[in-house]
Amino acid sequence: MLEAIRRFYSEHINPADDAQGSEDLQHKLQLATAALLIEMAQADNTRHSIEFQAIHEGIGSVFSLGEDETNELIELADQEAHEATDYFDFTQLINESFDYQRKCKVVELLWRVCLSDQEMDRYEEQLVRKIAELLHVEHKDFINQKLKVQREYSSSYMAEYDDYED
Repeated sequence: MLEAIRRFYSEHINPADDAQGSEDLQHKLQLATAALLIEMAQADNTRHSIEFQAIHEGIGSVFSLGEDETNELIELADQEAHEATDYFDFTQLINESFDYQRKCKVVELLWRVCLSDQEMDRYEEQLVRKIAELLHVEHKDFINQKLKVQREYSSSYMAEYDDYED
């Protein structure tokens, strides 16, 4: 597994680049964020393809990654999440590097994965809450992110329903 991470970094980081440390940190943050999203997708002990689609879309758009990079990052993050014993390493890295708005964005991505299948298991909600607390996201912002995602999903559902009615 370590070899896969090294390969990912060596392929996506120019070793001669002076900003290598910065890019290395960026890739670690991407990996930590993706691992938390994968944990979210597995919180209800099932792996729905729609949840992984939400992970793929979220990671790709937030970090401006191409299709291949996103797929490889998710594969590595899946391995990381499988081997992790808790969320502390992931959340600690995010806490040290992300500002408050980016932490709120992570919580939004967690809600997107949680609600992507139109069901919210109590373990899923507990996990979003726990990670939000570890990221020091205030309760009001935790709720605001949830409501934002719910509104977007319900309006897209209604648009699909309207199309069906026609």
